[in-house]
Amino acid sequence: MLRIFKQNTPAQILVLLLSAALLWAKAFIEPVPMEAGMHFSPLYDLLYEWLNTAPRLASAIALVLVIAEGIWLNIILVNYKIAKANSLMPTYLYFLAMSWSTPSLTITPMLIVNIMIICACSQMMSDGATTLSVSKNFNAAFCIGMAALCYMPALCFIIPFLFIFVTYKLYRWRDIIVGFLGIVAPSIVLFTYAFLKDKLQYDLILIAHDFSSLDLSFGSIPFLTNLPDMVFVIILVASLFNALSSLNEKTVNQRINTTVLTLPLLASISIMLLTSVLPIDAQLMAITFAFTANAFLYTERKRRWISESLFWIILIAAIL
Repeated sequence: MLRIFKQNTPAQILVLLLSAALLWAKAFIEPVPMEAGMHFSPLYDLLYEWLNTAPRLASAIALVLVIAEGIWLNIILVNYKIAKANSLMPTYLYFLAMSWSTPSLTITPMLIVNIMIICACSQMMSDGATTLSVSKNFNAAFCIGMAALCYMPALCFIIPFLFIFVTYKLYRWRDIIVGFLGIVAPSIVLFTYAFLKDKLQYDLILIAHDFSSLDLSFGSIPFLTNLPDMVFVIILVASLFNALSSLNEKTVNQRINTTVLTLPLLASISIMLLTSVLPIDAQLMAITFAFTANAFLYTERKRRWISESLFWIILIAAIL
């Protein structure tokens, strides 16, 4: 199967479409309802209001968005020479992670958030430069601010953003202020609109409730049901270790780009700790998973069957 993802583009597209039919068919046979927003999420709430009565349409839109996000991430990786030019493996791995559980087979807050985070990552990637321009700094911060309006816990992506400041050595007050303004800019627009509509106090109450009701929850899940999630986490940790262990062998811009694509995992873990640890929400980690697992599968090994077996393990776990 890995050979297909190395050279045969039509076959790759066919595999992706067949997997989409296999994993998403149940969403159209037995419609998956959109989850009502549990946190302050005005942009997602707007989509929920429009589409919650049409679950099949919501699933169709979600499927298109998942594939489009995967292709976009794939293009970014290829452009920065992190993935093979003719391979859709990052798209496929992203698709599997975003389709990991039945509740994911519709429009979710993280589906919309990931659009913003992929955009933010594209702004922070290095094409050889060792500093981040003011415009890219603001754009990346603005995307994080927009992500928070889709799903308030997405504010945790500020954590990796601050680490990027250290990576690029952005210690000047100007850079810090630009980043801060980028994050708060979407909220300023929202609060201005809410003020004009006499809803500002209501929105502030919802935000305050979000911060006051944060609670760690582990849930209760049978072992066999949780087994695919355990496989996902093990593959993610192993591929992350593989990516980080080879950092010293990379050029400066390659190290920066690896850092940009792996740091979102810090935000994902933070969101899980603030919301619910179990069941594992693979959508939280889909971007990092697609990047690290792609590199892990294509790592040169004496025994080629190891990578092939890992690929099938990922696929079977996703189907389960």
